[in-house]
Amino acid sequence: MNSLSHKNILLELLAIFFLSISLFVYEMLITRLFSTILFYHFVFLTISLAVLGLCFGGLIIYKTRKKYSLEKLALTLAFSFFISIIIIYKLPYIKIYLIYSLITSIPFVIGGMILALVFLKYSSISNKLYFADLLGSTLGSVIIIPLMDNLSFMRTLFVIIIFSIFSGVLFSIKFGTKKMKYVLISFLILTSTLLIQKNILLELENNFTSYLTSPITVIEHIRQNSNEEVNIVFSSWDSISRTDVIENNDREKIIITDGGASAPMIRFNGNLDEVSYLKEEINYLPFTIGNNEDTLLIGPGGGKDVLLAILGGSKNIDAVEINSSIVDTVNAYKDFNGDIYNYEGVNLFVEDGRTFIENTNKKYNNIYLSMVMSKAIGYGGLSLTENFLYTKEAFKIYFDHLKDDGYLSFMFHGTFDMVRGINTGIETLLDAGVNQKDILKHFIVINNITNSMMEKHENRINMPIVIFKKKPFTTEEIENIYNAAVKQDRIILNMPGIKNMDLYEDLVLGKWTLEEMYDKLYFNAKPTIDNKPFFYDFKKGVPNILQILIILISIIIVALFRTFTRNIRDLRPLFYFSAIGIGFMLIEISLIQKSILLLGNPIRAFSYTVFSLLLSCGIGSYFSNKKIFKTTIKHRDIVFIFIPILIISLLIILPNSVKLYKDFKEIYKLLILTITLFPLGFFMGMAFPKGILRLKDKEQEEYIPLMLGVNGIMSVMGSVLSLIISMNFGFTITMLFGALMYLSIFIFKLLE
Repeated sequence: MNSLSHKNILLELLAIFFLSISLFVYEMLITRLFSTILFYHFVFLTISLAVLGLCFGGLIIYKTRKKYSLEKLALTLAFSFFISIIIIYKLPYIKIYLIYSLITSIPFVIGGMILALVFLKYSSISNKLYFADLLGSTLGSVIIIPLMDNLSFMRTLFVIIIFSIFSGVLFSIKFGTKKMKYVLISFLILTSTLLIQKNILLELENNFTSYLTSPITVIEHIRQNSNEEVNIVFSSWDSISRTDVIENNDREKIIITDGGASAPMIRFNGNLDEVSYLKEEINYLPFTIGNNEDTLLIGPGGGKDVLLAILGGSKNIDAVEINSSIVDTVNAYKDFNGDIYNYEGVNLFVEDGRTFIENTNKKYNNIYLSMVMSKAIGYGGLSLTENFLYTKEAFKIYFDHLKDDGYLSFMFHGTFDMVRGINTGIETLLDAGVNQKDILKHFIVINNITNSMMEKHENRINMPIVIFKKKPFTTEEIENIYNAAVKQDRIILNMPGIKNMDLYEDLVLGKWTLEEMYDKLYFNAKPTIDNKPFFYDFKKGVPNILQILIILISIIIVALFRTFTRNIRDLRPLFYFSAIGIGFMLIEISLIQKSILLLGNPIRAFSYTVFSLLLSCGIGSYFSNKKIFKTTIKHRDIVFIFIPILIISLLIILPNSVKLYKDFKEIYKLLILTITLFPLGFFMGMAFPKGILRLKDKEQEEYIPLMLGVNGIMSVMGSVLSLIISMNFGFTITMLFGALMYLSIFIFKLLE
């Protein structure tokens, strides 16, 4: 086997390369698919369980010891991509999420079988195989965005089917029969023809049954409230979101993103008198206090906030919207909305709001964020991402960019995020020198529920407005907003000199400290920070969904270990592959989260970080068999002492990189990130092939599929642990735990 040349294995390497692309992009696709029909935390649960299929694929090979046909498995994989997604796409919504996991896991099982067979057959060149695997994933992390942006969902599915079939063609050249080659080439031509006939696939894409029947979507909510069928007049699906436009009434259309977030788009012909009815809405109250000449809107969505600011007297409006799909939709309906983003005095910026405000020197009379959703599922399903709009650091930046008499205004969803938002503002003001006894003079809270509806809604807080000011509100300002609130019949929850919230009045009176108040509240209301930005995690302790997932995975691990490891005398390989599986995910997910502040966009952060890390890992894998990287100290591989050292170095370098390079162009940020992560990824990439080669050296090749399975399941476990640790202790501690995983290999000689 050692005599294998590059020429002899080139086809296998290329086959693995294209197979890896297809599996990686498939994972992205089902993430986008489930994001439209499930709550974001259930997306994480569903896909994490589905990815376990990779592990089961390896275990099937280990258990059956059969010689499966690689080219037939590749063709089966291609069919499974299509069948899995179409079943979910066309079936009505299913309440049992485990069924979704089982359906979407099938391609992962087949892909895991192929990878296990190839690594088993060519264990002596595992470094090259792993290089091809990681290189495919690297390319997959890059091409998913242009594929989805240019081809939409269903045509992207057919691209990965083509990749899978092509990998089968490559396998068949060396291993297959002539008949099988013709079969694969025929299917390759057929799928390519369907890809070109885009109208057929777009028609299939528009008939998204599970989306239209999901009970958690805005569409279903509107349907129930109106008792009428919802008319979708426009749909698009790109790497950011699925975007739909529905006709609500003559005055507005609603833009819906991923089924769960809505942004109204108001009919406007340039005549402000015709939209003056918007002054009756609670969203208008932040613009009734005083001077609003210079306004910053973060997340203006369909443009309604822009109209509110104009009605409030704003002359210069910076509107910052991260979702380019929404902007494209608003511009497509410019005849309806009066081309609102090109209205006089309006400056549109398509980027992250936090990044924008950090990079501008402007100061504003009013900074307004209206229900900007930050909870989202990260690409890949193995990470939940949060943006950084609601952390203490963000609030400080907002206050720093206010003029002396400026206002920081929010519309929240309900009680939980309102209280956490108020607490964040209070802590930020206290840090800035405001006396705790005067804190009630610095914020106003008004409920969207009116007095006349209070009894019906049982004193519920819904879509409240919270307005902060660096200086105490003046008598004139209080009078202005009080009159506007009374005119709208809104319930005033907190207003200086008029009404105080009991929770914070007790704080001012010294009945408890902030920390004591946080402890007494039944939900997690403590302000978030950049190191723990999970603003929408209101549960104290570990979230239920993560508890369920950790229990399920633990049960699977115990069952698998009892079944497959009874006859293994040396358990060190099991611990070794477990450590690198968990450690890699702890580090990767933390790096993705930390890079969001540098790159300013969760999607770019995922794509660029994964690209940088996997590319360097692949290169490290390729060179892992070189003599220089086999150096040991007392039978301990020195590579595993470099990794913790590099992680600690990164924890120092990354925060400084965010400060130093935040103004750089995106291409330079990608280059900086790639260079910064390269040394760590280079050495981390050596771990897996070193383990495979060690099994071969000990004549334990039969355990290779088992170790692939162990590594796979522990990678999913690592993704869950990364969230649990991050939510409780922060990303820094999570990375240090990852460092400990690799350090344990060195200390306990797990590779000996």
